[in-house]
Amino acid sequence: MAEDIVRPIARSFTLKHVAEAVVHVGEGGHAFVWESESRVRFVFRAPAKHTPDDFGAWGVYDMGKSRWKIIKEGALKGFASIVVPRDCHWIAKRRVERDSIHPGRTRTLALDCTRCAACCRDNEVILQPADVQRFKEGGRPELAKPPYAKRHKDGRLIFTLLSNKRCRHLQHNNRCRIYKLRPHPCSEFPAGSECCLFAREDMLKLFDGLPPQS
Repeated sequence: MAEDIVRPIARSFTLKHVAEAVVHVGEGGHAFVWESESRVRFVFRAPAKHTPDDFGAWGVYDMGKSRWKIIKEGALKGFASIVVPRDCHWIAKRRVERDSIHPGRTRTLALDCTRCAACCRDNEVILQPADVQRFKEGGRPELAKPPYAKRHKDGRLIFTLLSNKRCRHLQHNNRCRIYKLRPHPCSEFPAGSECCLFAREDMLKLFDGLPPQS
């Protein structure tokens, strides 16, 4: 069943128009503030504590980062931000390009995960000790062992994928075979987040906005 999701709209601003960025972020949008031609800052409303599915946080995760800082002074004071890594500038530009056809600060879209399951394809799910314990308590301790999981050379325990890059536990009807025991990264993954939208674009060529122009 489709669920209505309200997601932020990404816009690009220069320092000259930072006041407009303040309004945009204050009303729920995401801003990329270009401080120079080679430096851009991702700005969003600070995630509330104990809110693992915050879209701002997942906008950071999508760029390979896990932390952000609260701006202490200036026009953007009180907002959360990170300096976008140089190798992620294309992500900033792509989000703005995608959302350029959408008006407003936020957008409501209907998503049905059982008709999609893009996030269950070619995705790395890292298992935490709590996940392994949940498998044991649920009578499925083998889920943390081969062929279901493997230990990466850096020590991480990760779910293995099938040869077609689908999760082993994803059924043909796009439902999870171990839904009640699914790992924490799966249970907290928010529909409509940047990671979700990227997976839909990459796996299924579904674009919530303007497709890439190049």
